Amino acid sequence: MQSPGSVSESLLDPLEMEAIQAAIRETSPRRSAGAPEHEPTRLALITDDRIAEAARPILLNLATRWIRSVTRALRGHLPGSWQLDVVGAEVIDGATAKEELRGGWVAGMRGSAPALTQDTSPVHPEMVLAAHGGVVDIAAAKRCGAAMPTSDSGRPPSAVSLRLFQPAGRAMIESFGAAWHEVFASDLLPSSDLAIVSALINAQTVIRVALSFGGSISGRVQLYARPEMLMPRPAALAAVKANAQLIANTLSNVPIEVVVELGTLRMPLRQLRKLAHGATFTLTGFVDSRVPVYCGGALKAWAKPIVCRGVLAVQIETIVHDQGIKS
Repeated sequence: MQSPGSVSESLLDPLEMEAIQAAIRETSPRRSAGAPEHEPTRLALITDDRIAEAARPILLNLATRWIRSVTRALRGHLPGSWQLDVVGAEVIDGATAKEELRGGWVAGMRGSAPALTQDTSPVHPEMVLAAHGGVVDIAAAKRCGAAMPTSDSGRPPSAVSLRLFQPAGRAMIESFGAAWHEVFASDLLPSSDLAIVSALINAQTVIRVALSFGGSISGRVQLYARPEMLMPRPAALAAVKANAQLIANTLSNVPIEVVVELGTLRMPLRQLRKLAHGATFTLTGFVDSRVPVYCGGALKAWAKPIVCRGVLAVQIETIVHDQGIKS
């Protein structure tokens, strides 16, 4: 079976998240005139990222369990001295998976029974297995009784090589099914249903584990799965619009530090070392100069120093909005 983006190397940084959210807003349906002005924002993207990061080590564990059995299964299909190693697991998108699947041997796998159900909708686990590089031509040449090919391993295998690779591909799928059964106690069988690959390449988030050949054979094997195929998707939480008045009332009881800055000065360290009892320093302002009022470290008002009932106080003259605009 044949089928036919950039790889996310790390968690999204704030700029990437802002760009994604802007794209979501641009593609979201426009509100009708009668719709409420403010609607709760669903965090589906963040949920998908969280599920993908949790599912990644599961697929990595599957691939690690699979290494020994797939190596035994391929010994009869590949000549020479070689080894197969797990390179790592990454979270990518469907578009990247589509590009990676081009030019290789691709097969789908599907669970024989529903599993990982979160609600009343059954989920049949689905995965995609792909092989690329010189391993395809080498397995095809061995099947034909020819010597190991010396052509460029970077060249995509021919259609004939892909067909001749089928027995080696089936051996990989059968050995992986055993590793799957060890972890999930269910069967994962080969499937010719193209919908498995179609669902993968159209997915927003995909988990990919790469295995690389070393020694006398070059090439790679890759396993792809959507995160929800490896672990249940948590039930969606109802998005409830917050009560603005309730939040304001709650915040109104939060204590905050208020600082009135009567004056500041700067001096060199050598002068600071000469400080003595009775030293006097002149501040930059006058007695009747306005002084800044800081709330939680943010400038919020300007005030005038006064004496109220024999106590030093300040009288607010102007309120500062947006950290610097006076009103």
